Amino acid sequence: MKSDEIEDNFMNTKPDDWPQNGRESKLELIADKIREFEHDPSYKTREVLLAVVCNNDANEYSSFGRMRVTEFEAQLINILYVKAERLQINSIKVYLYDLITEATRLQKIMSWNNPILGLDDEDGYRIKPYEEILLPQLKLYHFAYQKYTIENTADFSNQLITIVESCLNEWTEEEDIGDLAYAFLAMLTDISNMRGNKKEQLWEFTRDELSKLFELEAYLLKLWKKDITQRPVKGMLKIQVSNYILKSRNGYNEDYICKYVSRDVAKTSAENHEIWMKEIKYLNDEREQKVIPELFEDTSWLPYQWATDFDFTPTRKYFVTSYSKSLNNGDMQSDYGECTYGYKNDRIIELIGPIGKRQFSKSNGSVDDENITLPFISQVIAFDVIYDREEAREELRYLFSVVDQFDLSDKQKHSFMEELLQYWILSVKDYKWHDERERRYVIFMYKNYEYLETVIEDGFLKIGTSLFLLPDFILGNNPARSEIAFQVENKQQALMSKEYFHCMNCLL
Repeated sequence: MKSDEIEDNFMNTKPDDWPQNGRESKLELIADKIREFEHDPSYKTREVLLAVVCNNDANEYSSFGRMRVTEFEAQLINILYVKAERLQINSIKVYLYDLITEATRLQKIMSWNNPILGLDDEDGYRIKPYEEILLPQLKLYHFAYQKYTIENTADFSNQLITIVESCLNEWTEEEDIGDLAYAFLAMLTDISNMRGNKKEQLWEFTRDELSKLFELEAYLLKLWKKDITQRPVKGMLKIQVSNYILKSRNGYNEDYICKYVSRDVAKTSAENHEIWMKEIKYLNDEREQKVIPELFEDTSWLPYQWATDFDFTPTRKYFVTSYSKSLNNGDMQSDYGECTYGYKNDRIIELIGPIGKRQFSKSNGSVDDENITLPFISQVIAFDVIYDREEAREELRYLFSVVDQFDLSDKQKHSFMEELLQYWILSVKDYKWHDERERRYVIFMYKNYEYLETVIEDGFLKIGTSLFLLPDFILGNNPARSEIAFQVENKQQALMSKEYFHCMNCLL
């Protein structure tokens, strides 16, 4: 049976009165847009899908309707999560965690009516379909947030740790511990992909909190007796550690992200719907990738013997695009162009990732009788650039302390750290560039995959994208203003639950 047929059969089991609230309606819409992207992968269908799951503003979400959570909803959340995993669209998974947050919070509010309804507290705030059906990582998150929002006595990280520790006290079977370890690993990896907005502040752990979470994760993985140098655990650890440490720079800076381009580039990008990225060796800083290796020339600041003699040779060809956290910067306009494209959060990551295609078989996750080919979005890593060498050393010492917590030999720690440093060598520059407040995006592309709307020519990686057609706002004398205004207004009209009020000059 084909996956579309399986999904159709499942959707036919939805309650007769579905949907009854905004959450149910949104879940079905996401399912529709995922299928459209699967069947017709392009920058256009990607934009529509990401627009549905990347809420910038309060009037893009409605909780109106009947307060209920059905078994069908919990099953649909699981299906969407698995699809997001295969498509490598982290924004969908982040949205599902946010949706669980909202449902759990609303259920707590409903529990205030328990005395009137004759229910005890526990029955009033429980969401049994979530408890019984959700995937382990989603279920763990639900329980942790439920404890956090009901008790309101500790921060979210401590409540999460308490939930995991209580499970460890009750579970003794190796299989149960393995399930808990994987759930915790997957959950931390998933929410590390947050885009950066006020709704996600719950997940913005301080570095002290992160140390405690990583320590618990290391302990769970040791109990699991899992070889963490093998896939998929190794890759998940690399993603979450680099995501969280790099994103926690500047205290999870939530400033607008902007791109300065010339009028010619603005005009061209509105016509060809592409972003052009240079290979890193062709950027205007001749000292790219040199600052971090220079820090290791003096070993006196290094806290561990295994943290020396790293090979900083790039392991792949890096294509980079640079943005800025410095808005209305005259020097930037003079150097790069007067047209400014602004974005409220980091949905940029998945708007510029090359769309690839890969084959799934039964052995690697296909539910079909035959192999299927599905699109995916290639990995993009984003970070604020550091311009202070002492700050870089301090962060690296912190990174070393995180890696040192895991049950690895010194040789394995060195190897793991060497792979992580591939991210870090791109993220530190000389102080003279500090006024740019650069936010950098690095594209990861792999051999043996077919990429759509993507070409490498004339030293540029050219990718089809809606990025310059649908910014969150624009500044400057942009020759594509009328086309951008038309597209942005249409998008706002399609997404809003309440009317937008925005400036007709900058569209903000």
